[in-house]
Amino acid sequence: MQSIDNKNIILTGFMGTGKTTVGTLLSNRLNRQFVDTDRLIEERQGLTIPEIFVNLGESAFRKMEADIAQELGEKEGLIISTGGRLMLDPLNVEALSKHGRVFCLVASPREILSRLESDTDKRRPLLDVPNPSEQIVELLHDRKKGYQRFLKLTTDGKHPEDVTDNLLDFMQKNPTQFAIDDPAQPYQFIVGNNILSFTRQLSGAEGMLVVITDTVVGEIYSRSCGSIDHVIAIPGGNQSKTLTTVQTIYDQLIDIGFGRSGTIIALGGSVIGDIAGFVAATFMRGVNFVQCPTSLLAMVDTSIGGKNSIDLPQGKNLIGSFKQPSLVLADVATLATLPPEELVSGMAEVIKHGLLADTDLLEKVEHGSWPLHIDSLHSSHSEIQSLVAQAIQVKIAYVQEDFFDEGKRIHLNMGHTFAHAIEKESENTVRHGEAVAMGLAAATHLSAKLGYCDHHLRNRIDTVLEKVGLPNRIPKALSPQSILDAMSRDKKRLSHSVRLVLPVKVGQVLVIDNVSNQDILDTLKAMSNTSI
Repeated sequence: MQSIDNKNIILTGFMGTGKTTVGTLLSNRLNRQFVDTDRLIEERQGLTIPEIFVNLGESAFRKMEADIAQELGEKEGLIISTGGRLMLDPLNVEALSKHGRVFCLVASPREILSRLESDTDKRRPLLDVPNPSEQIVELLHDRKKGYQRFLKLTTDGKHPEDVTDNLLDFMQKNPTQFAIDDPAQPYQFIVGNNILSFTRQLSGAEGMLVVITDTVVGEIYSRSCGSIDHVIAIPGGNQSKTLTTVQTIYDQLIDIGFGRSGTIIALGGSVIGDIAGFVAATFMRGVNFVQCPTSLLAMVDTSIGGKNSIDLPQGKNLIGSFKQPSLVLADVATLATLPPEELVSGMAEVIKHGLLADTDLLEKVEHGSWPLHIDSLHSSHSEIQSLVAQAIQVKIAYVQEDFFDEGKRIHLNMGHTFAHAIEKESENTVRHGEAVAMGLAAATHLSAKLGYCDHHLRNRIDTVLEKVGLPNRIPKALSPQSILDAMSRDKKRLSHSVRLVLPVKVGQVLVIDNVSNQDILDTLKAMSNTSI
């Protein structure tokens, strides 16, 4: 069994969710000091929390909390239970996260009220109102966005020992966690090995849990997600990204009585993420949504950022919406059942992120052992987890800077204007990752042709694509003129020009919309000539 590092474990959440009880159990199990911030403040002030509120005021109490957060944040090896509002202050979050992992315990309003009514030894100033049930609902609503930034553990109907077991089991997996502070809905992105079984526990779901998946992935992994209420399986492949498929899913959700309190889980690759995300954004004007990507492409790219889309006969991704998930859970163990060609295909986005970022990611790909084989995944999960996590960080950095895809996030489209046209003209016989690889090669060749990058970068990208097992040329069967025509219909075009993202050097790109059609056509013709 893997050991747990010495970072602090911080438990936050609403009153009555079990922070003190679970914290005490964790302290005993791990032989660590337990600190309850409310109790610590009471001991130091010689007053109870209600007395502090009455005699000194709430603002004085919040200052005491902030001081405690700064103090404890400099220590390690603690189990810390915080007051319900302490971690709603970003400065407190920054202080305690410095040497700690934060878990938010959640429970339904009914469960919370039941627990608080049973706990007659502790007075709750915020619930000294005529209708405490309504007050709990209102306070939870007010704090939802603040709590959403943390990884959640559901405690409804669970014995504290079981909650403690689940938390320790999860931490022993040594997952990598990223907080994405989206203004619409902050959420956690978790990357780990064999963590799919924690889906329900970490989803924070109160109502029905429905998995949307494809028939192949669903057969392998839907039972691994824990206690799921219903599974909707659709045929795999890009041909399912249609309004007809969406309507079929709507019908099934209505038939099973799925309501606003339910959660949709996308279990699968990029296509499933798009479809499930679009359904979650539109059904009953939006329901809770969790991403469980099972392909490399989905893990490092499409599960991040909240964009989802549906195809029309006229082109890819012409209908869509923004729908942020409440959680992304990427289990690298699921990559072991990917077809080898799909695994290699996903590396195109990793290479793109390496080209976009001024980090060592591209060098890691260049110096790795390729092509990536399924057999190697069984013995090198930590290396795969590390590679995936680093690629994810690149995408997160762009998304954090441009949540609504109105500025710098366009850099992530490098190679994609070529790629979407190639997919369209091949009638989706070319995989998305393969098309992105061709698009990256074409973008780099065009950039070199126009003098924006040197031939060394062009050759470097050609070489790394080939080494990984990805194509760096366009199939001769696809007409360069047809690809150009399809590019001119891309939804990201500007007026009558094709907008392109071209690499200049590693970590620097150029967004350009005045490239002549002739230069693009010449590049496409050259890229279909295998002699260069």
